[in-house]
Amino acid sequence: MQKRLALVGPSDSMEIMRESMKRFFPDVPFNTYVRERTEDVHEVLEQSQSECDGLLFSGVGVQAAAKAGGVLTKPYTQIERGAYSLIRAFSEIQRRGLSFDRISVDVVTQQVISEVIREFGIPFGQVYSMPFTTEHTEREFLEWHRELLETNKVDLAICGFGSVYQELVGLGYPVFRMLPSSLQVRDTVEHLLGAIAARGLRSAGIAIQIVRLFRKEANPVNQYDRMKDEGRFFLELLEYVRAIQGSIFTLGKHEYVIFATRGVIESPVHLDLFGSLIAWGRRNNINVCSGIGIGVTAFEAEKAAQTAIAHSLERDHGGMFLVHDDQIRGPLGEEDELRYRTRIGDDTLLRIANEVGVTPTYVDRIRAIMDKTGKNTFDSAELAACLGIGERSARRVLKKFLDSGHAILVGKENSYTVGRPKNLVQINI
Repeated sequence: MQKRLALVGPSDSMEIMRESMKRFFPDVPFNTYVRERTEDVHEVLEQSQSECDGLLFSGVGVQAAAKAGGVLTKPYTQIERGAYSLIRAFSEIQRRGLSFDRISVDVVTQQVISEVIREFGIPFGQVYSMPFTTEHTEREFLEWHRELLETNKVDLAICGFGSVYQELVGLGYPVFRMLPSSLQVRDTVEHLLGAIAARGLRSAGIAIQIVRLFRKEANPVNQYDRMKDEGRFFLELLEYVRAIQGSIFTLGKHEYVIFATRGVIESPVHLDLFGSLIAWGRRNNINVCSGIGIGVTAFEAEKAAQTAIAHSLERDHGGMFLVHDDQIRGPLGEEDELRYRTRIGDDTLLRIANEVGVTPTYVDRIRAIMDKTGKNTFDSAELAACLGIGERSARRVLKKFLDSGHAILVGKENSYTVGRPKNLVQINI
């Protein structure tokens, strides 16, 4: 069945988007959701996502307002307001024989304005710009144009916002609208349809998530408080399972397994939701370890989930890891998130791992750290932080690399605190 698109934006942009859809994509069904002001876009968000498979926003302001006012769970994109839209506005000004001496332009960046002015070949005078940012409301863009026009600092305005354009027109000011072109709509829709198709392929898989709770406290809280905290966590976990439309089973004390589909559980919204559970647990002295496995069969997904949670259990503070095929990501949503392999076929890595005395995956993990940080020299504390392990374990890892000849000692860190200076080790892999 052909996927249905939601077209979201003001009426003047919608007219172009609707005509372009009928012209270039006659077989693709679509619904239109017209809102003249970006701040009202959230009103159609739930309906548009329940009725359609992907959302096409008329511009960056409309898309930003939707993201700020609700949760986007379907593929989405927006039609860029760049050089082409600005050139069309300049062409209309030139056609009417108006002056380019003093103008104000919103939404597009100063770099785009400068490039268009240079390519357009017309001597411009004073150009005021106010690029788009989520920090400014639509009303602020309107007041900015209005003040420049009222104080006679500019002769005309160019707007990327439909409501700003309409209000300035109503006040009698000379104003021009930056609208999307039919070719821009065509290219953006092709990209969106591709994203929808890719998501459909990703969704056709089984996801199994294993969750395990544990505490690491010198002086544990009393039994009642512990049970109360863990009970709260379980209630939040049930809400997460409901959100991903999954099923949950208890494996043992403080251990759960969740069954879901790949497309839902991998969505950024749901990964962020579980990340908030991990953060809540840490604040309440509950470490949450989680492993997500993706597979074509339940057996394959469970095996991947076991591999993923094993990596989480290595970390002092737990976290969430995901394994699919031979790729592992994690801890998801955290600063030290890495992507590396669980199965290594690289002869060089296999040889290095054998000589160092660690697994090939561990070598690939350290290489991923080096690629991400852009450095190959670490002390034990830095490596421990990157790997999510204790500093004593990190010292043992560095010693193995030194003893095998795959690292060299390049100095000692100058320390002004109590204790001996730490070795600085350069890893060569």
